[in-house]
Amino acid sequence: MNRPDHARIADVMKRDWDERARQDARWFINSLRVRQSDDEFDGTGRIEVERLVLADLDLLTCRRDPRTLSLLEIGCGAGRMTRHLAGIFGHVAGVDVSGEMIRQAGERLAGVENVRLIETSGVDFKQFPNESFDLIISAYVFQHVPSVEVIDSNLRDAWRILKPGGMLRFQTNAISRLEFERIEKDTWTGAAYTEAAIRRFARERSAQLISIFGADTQYCWTTIKKRQFALAGDEEERRPSIVFFGHTYDAERKDVPLTGDQASLTLILTGLDHDRDDCESVTVRIGGERILPRYVGPIGGNFRSTLENYFGRDLSQFTQVEIGIPDDVSAGFHPVSVEAGNRFVSPAIEVMFSDAGAEIPRISSVSNAFDGGMDILSSGPKSRIQLLIEAARKESLNREISIEIGSQVVTPDSRRLLPEKDLLEIAAQLPAGLFGRVQMRVRIGEAWSAPVEFLIGRPAE
Repeated sequence: MNRPDHARIADVMKRDWDERARQDARWFINSLRVRQSDDEFDGTGRIEVERLVLADLDLLTCRRDPRTLSLLEIGCGAGRMTRHLAGIFGHVAGVDVSGEMIRQAGERLAGVENVRLIETSGVDFKQFPNESFDLIISAYVFQHVPSVEVIDSNLRDAWRILKPGGMLRFQTNAISRLEFERIEKDTWTGAAYTEAAIRRFARERSAQLISIFGADTQYCWTTIKKRQFALAGDEEERRPSIVFFGHTYDAERKDVPLTGDQASLTLILTGLDHDRDDCESVTVRIGGERILPRYVGPIGGNFRSTLENYFGRDLSQFTQVEIGIPDDVSAGFHPVSVEAGNRFVSPAIEVMFSDAGAEIPRISSVSNAFDGGMDILSSGPKSRIQLLIEAARKESLNREISIEIGSQVVTPDSRRLLPEKDLLEIAAQLPAGLFGRVQMRVRIGEAWSAPVEFLIGRPAE
């Protein structure tokens, strides 16, 4: 795609988001309900900042004082998250393709002295010099960009203005299935920027790919670190060693389910380099299967408290590696080892993989059944939802299926198996009167999926 095409798409993005901002900026940013109060709108932003930033603050700041750091928020909208970010970081810049969003954000954040708001082109950040920011985040923005090339253009320029040692955390729609590819893209249902594209972006820049969570879903979250130095090869011998392992969601559990939401293994190693090793340089082997991890980094989650009981409070020598379990791993004990830099392999440990979770369904994506978009409304044609379910076998077509939405249960009015992807597609009408953030789970036979949260908006008036 050439630059004139970029400019044309950017013009459409500006036009559409300016119009949405004039209609009801808060609803289009967070479809809780129309005409949200300041407290409601800011409250949803506070929750997002707590989940996306504060929960990983040590990782994102490299344990530095955030009050000494500068942060860029790509797609700040009307400042839903910006106000809360300004209370954490020393300097915050919020940018948006929509001038009307920036105007409204300016009114809402008047008097917040450490915030700067700027309308940008939608394809780059030319207003900023190289290496301007310690941390760059983007939440629920690129999923609305209709072109992979324009997403890539934004990420490339974000990389330019990120300081060495800085972190880039962003969210994309990473659905790679053909059904989604066939949907016409616009400034609401944008293009997919997949795991393959993310890994390629990191590789081309010799970046440290810390994590990719939610690959092949609507909400894929990526964290990448800009290295402070160029990699010099494997001249120093590294000897990784697995010192602890467990089920990702229960550190003391030593058997790992093969499928479903629980099919995840976490390994704790010595001999890896926090500044060097990442989701590209590290490979996990289960028997003869080689698996790229979805997280490589400092100890976190429930493993921190468990490991402190074993090794004390200083865990700086350890690295946490997390993988999902591939479909072709069979039940039973398998040797597991870790390869670093395509050269150094840890001694293998034996891990028990169980088929107890083989029937557990997993909700892969939620969309409206009208046009396959992500906007789900409380009434009208977009109030019929479509779900793609993983870990569903052929027998699922003949089993009882129900969908629990909030406190109500509905029965799908259609179901079909997509054998090429091992997915079950089901659709159902939303119960009347639901809107806002709602939890949903699916039951197939006797097995329930883990709950997922999605937004139900009201039709624009």
